[in-house]
Amino acid sequence: MNDNRISPTPAIIADRAPAPCRPTIRARLTARMRSGRLDAMLAVGAPTPPGSAIAVRAARLTSRSEREAVARMLRRCVREADSDGILWSSRIPLHRKNIAAATTVIDSITLRLHSPLAVNARGMARLNRVLNDGLGPMYAFGHGDLTGRLGAALAAL
Repeated sequence: MNDNRISPTPAIIADRAPAPCRPTIRARLTARMRSGRLDAMLAVGAPTPPGSAIAVRAARLTSRSEREAVARMLRRCVREADSDGILWSSRIPLHRKNIAAATTVIDSITLRLHSPLAVNARGMARLNRVLNDGLGPMYAFGHGDLTGRLGAALAAL
C-alpha cells in the first residue's frame, strides 16, 4: 500500500550547509611548491574547487598575514626608490622612475590591503606576480607599465 508521504529527511539535508572540505597534505604541498604557477592561474580567474591546491593558494593569498606582507613589501620598495643611496646587495635593483610614477597607486593598494574588507585572490595573485617578476616593470631591467599593472591588481582586489 502506498501512503504517498514525503520523508522529512531531504528537507533537513537541504537546510544544512555542506561540510567544508579540508585540503589534503598533497594539496597543501602542491600549493606551496607550485605557488608561481597557481598565482598565474588565479590572476586570470581560474576556478577554485574546495580542497584543491589552487583553493589552498587562494586562501593563503587572501589571509591577513599575506596582505600585510605584500603591503610591507610595497612600502619598502617606495622607501628604497626614494632614497638616494646605492645599496650593494644581491637583490635585483628597483626601477626608481617607474615606482616614483606609481606611488599614488601603491598608496591606494596599501590602504586597501590594510582595510578590514575582504580581498579577492585574483587581485592578490596579480600583486604577487608584479612583486616577484624580476623582469617586470618594478625592477631596473624589466619592461612594462607598472602603474597599469598595479591599477589592474587594485581593481581586481
